[in-house]
Amino acid sequence: MTDTVNQPDWRDDETLSAQIRAMTRQQRHQAAYLALRRLQAPLLDIAMPVEWGVDSAALTSVLREGATRLDGEVNEDLGHAIAELCSAPLFESEIEPEFAESFQLEVINGWLMLGESLGEMSEVQTDRAISLAREMAVYLDSYMDGSLTVVEGDELRERYLARVADNLRVYGLGYFGTRNLEIEGACHAAIIAVSASEDLLGSAVGHQLEATCDEYSSQISSALRAFTQ
Repeated sequence: MTDTVNQPDWRDDETLSAQIRAMTRQQRHQAAYLALRRLQAPLLDIAMPVEWGVDSAALTSVLREGATRLDGEVNEDLGHAIAELCSAPLFESEIEPEFAESFQLEVINGWLMLGESLGEMSEVQTDRAISLAREMAVYLDSYMDGSLTVVEGDELRERYLARVADNLRVYGLGYFGTRNLEIEGACHAAIIAVSASEDLLGSAVGHQLEATCDEYSSQISSALRAFTQ
C-alpha cells in the first residue's frame, strides 16, 4: 500500500516549478507546446458532435500554426486560426459533454490558453498548460478505474507500472498519470540542456520527443474510444 502521508503531490511539485523558473520564455513555450501535444490526438482521432460545428480544417490549422513558432512571441497566424475555430457554434452554446467530449473540450481550451499566453509566456501560464496535461492524464486513469468498460492494453499498462522508476512510482498514479510525468521530465530536461540559440525541436532529440508525445497521445485516444462505443 502506498504511504499517502509521505506521498508527494503531483499537482504542486517544486522540482517542476524550479525547472520552469530556469527556462527562458522560448523554452517555456516549448514546454507548454509539448504538454499540449501529449493531448492532441483525441482532437484528430475522435469525431466531435456535429452540433458543435467545429470545422476540421480550422482545428488542423490551430495545431499546425501552434507548432510553427515556439519562441514565446505573439503568433498572428495562430491568433487568426484560433479566431476561426472560435466561430464554431460550440462556443455559443451550453453543452453537456460525454466523457471523451469533455476531454476534447479541455484540450481545445488548452490551445486557447496558450494562444492568449504568447507575448508573455510567464511561469504561471506555462505551469497551467503543463498542469492540464497532468490533470487530464489523472482524470483518464480515475475514470477508467471507476468504469466497468474494458480498455484494451491493461496488461501492458500494469507491466509498465510494475517496473517504473521509484521517482515516478512515489506519486501513486495510474498508467497515464505516471507516463505523462515521465515524458514531461524528459521534455524539460532536454529543453533546459540546450542553449537559447539552438533549435531543439528541429533536432533529432526534438523529433524523438515529439514522437514520444504523439505515441502517448495516441494511447489516450485509444482509451477514450472505448467509452464512445
